[in-house]
Amino acid sequence: MFNLMKESPEIAFNVARYCLAWTTAFDNYRHEFDSMYLTGAKTALHGMRTSPPPLKDLPLLVRHNLELAMQIAVSSSGKMMVFHTDQILDGVEALVNTLTGRDGETLSEFAAREANMMEAVAFDFPKAIETMKYEFGFQFESDGYKLVKETDCFKMYQVLPTKPGVVVNEKGKPTLLVPPYMLGVHILSFLPGEGKSYAHAFANQGIPTYVRVVKDIDVTPAVQVMSCEDDCEQTRDLCQFLKDKHGRLVTLNGICQGGYISLINVLSGKLQGVVDALITGVTPVDGTKSTSLGDYVGGMPSGVGMEYAYETLSSGNKVVNGDVMSLGMKLLAISKEAPLVAMYSTKSLYKDTGGNPGKTAAAINRWLREERVHLPVAIAEMSGKTFKEPIAPDGTLPVSLFGKPLNLHDLKKLGVRWYLAYSKDDNLVDKDCALAATPFLKADGVLQVTEFPGGHVGILTSFASEKSKCPLHGEFNGMIGPVRYQLNLDREGMDKKAA
Repeated sequence: MFNLMKESPEIAFNVARYCLAWTTAFDNYRHEFDSMYLTGAKTALHGMRTSPPPLKDLPLLVRHNLELAMQIAVSSSGKMMVFHTDQILDGVEALVNTLTGRDGETLSEFAAREANMMEAVAFDFPKAIETMKYEFGFQFESDGYKLVKETDCFKMYQVLPTKPGVVVNEKGKPTLLVPPYMLGVHILSFLPGEGKSYAHAFANQGIPTYVRVVKDIDVTPAVQVMSCEDDCEQTRDLCQFLKDKHGRLVTLNGICQGGYISLINVLSGKLQGVVDALITGVTPVDGTKSTSLGDYVGGMPSGVGMEYAYETLSSGNKVVNGDVMSLGMKLLAISKEAPLVAMYSTKSLYKDTGGNPGKTAAAINRWLREERVHLPVAIAEMSGKTFKEPIAPDGTLPVSLFGKPLNLHDLKKLGVRWYLAYSKDDNLVDKDCALAATPFLKADGVLQVTEFPGGHVGILTSFASEKSKCPLHGEFNGMIGPVRYQLNLDREGMDKKAA
């Protein structure tokens, strides 16, 4: 008891530190969520004023909101119970150590440790997220990139190797990375300095590697009104430039939504003569098969029109609000994204890593918080349609280009091979959604499939290292990574030239 009394001032001090830090941390997470929610509510209200929802949809909206509120309450209370149960058990053990004088963490030490970690969540983690802007993503203003081509809507940069001694094989087969409109371009260059960059995994093998970057939609009217046909035609211009530069046909390399856009561009036939291979990663090939995203189209619950996500810019052009779309993804994963749950998850991360969570978590949060961009209406509506209408029994996609249907079997006619990668534990683009094309293409001999472990962004953040258990440039479990696939295509092309 004497030991407890002796430690009491220190315990009280650290408990006060913990409470203040807890309040600050929770306010940080709540402010971030509320900011997106209020933006979404404002945008939806403007949409309702110009296009009031029919009365039959009101029960759907009410039920949807009640379900969200219930999920928030259940997930938050469950997370609190689990977290604080563990915390109480640790505290009781520390109290016994203090009262009995036995070896181990004392109650004052326990209180200090908990206060330190909560302060890290409240103050250090936000600073780490902010400093990630110097390490996360493409730093296009640096010497590691070259702006090589522009169109009305896109800039194309070459990604240069960062690995010492590697030079670009100018006669090699080029690849053009196509990022998703919604998730932004920078996730393709997650942490280059840490060896965690999908783009640099290609460049560091000497592959001529390029990335297509959408110009700032807020100040570029051409992007604001861009159609899917514009995307296709300008992509052809970029690929023609690469073919002329390197003397080789291009591999389109699309991630998530960028993979689907690349697929329909190829199937249109407009890229014939400049593209002969397609790489896609975690791409929703048939959104109707998605058990995760199926009830959310454009960030809105199924049955609610996407027009409630429209925003009119100063130019007078309408776009789909990026904050509303991002909010839709958060609502989809509300059991993990509720402010209290997110805060305790970060606290658990600090505990599990001994107070040193590394850069990955900060970079992920940087991406989720900062990479929110508006979408052209035509692109968003095209994506939305793929979640409402399935692929037809004959392999025809639910969307068309240039007034013509797009059929998966045309890949063989066009001489285009397709490498498809998906993630086993993807909670956004699940397996059935990603592999929807495989039944149609089994006999065509154009499709190669690789399964990666992990979640939706695992391919982009976890396997670029040469020491990875599933290296992008190597072989594993009887399969190959996308970089190895590209190198194999390059080698085949050189062999054909030699022959």
